[in-house]
Amino acid sequence: MIDKRCLFFPLLMGLLSASMPLAGYAAQKANVSLPITMTVTNPQCQINNGTGLPENIQLPLITTSGTLLGDNNVEVPILINCLSNITKFEVTFTGGNNSKITTSNNMVDLTLSWKKGGGAVTFGSPVELSKSPFLVSPKQFDGSLLVKVSPRTGTIPAGSYTASLPVTFTYY
Repeated sequence: MIDKRCLFFPLLMGLLSASMPLAGYAAQKANVSLPITMTVTNPQCQINNGTGLPENIQLPLITTSGTLLGDNNVEVPILINCLSNITKFEVTFTGGNNSKITTSNNMVDLTLSWKKGGGAVTFGSPVELSKSPFLVSPKQFDGSLLVKVSPRTGTIPAGSYTASLPVTFTYY
């Protein structure tokens, strides 16, 4: 038969040794406040006095040899008016490359540039209209574009051609 007194001492030592190392490490606690500042806005803006972007842009006629019959500098108005001051207003164009978008006629491209500043339009990167040269006032921006027909070398098939330009506006 096992003497119960012999089991008590090793059990007591095991319990004490397990708690001994923890006695040297008291729990530590730190309280920190993280400051958070936030501005909630409700920007209300209109494009082209509430009419939105133009549904159709009439480009000049072009012959099958590539001769343009009209002004090759067509303006696409993008005038933004906001009811209150805006922190940032951006526009992003997609669907083109090297300032050009293709048309349904593979021999004709459209070249885009900014009316304000005259710079080339880039695709896929937001452009801040709430800065110079697009800033008219803290509540008004002019992101109008100039479109030029860019015929490729060769015979252009006769007929109508179309193109589209995906646009994303981001503002707050």
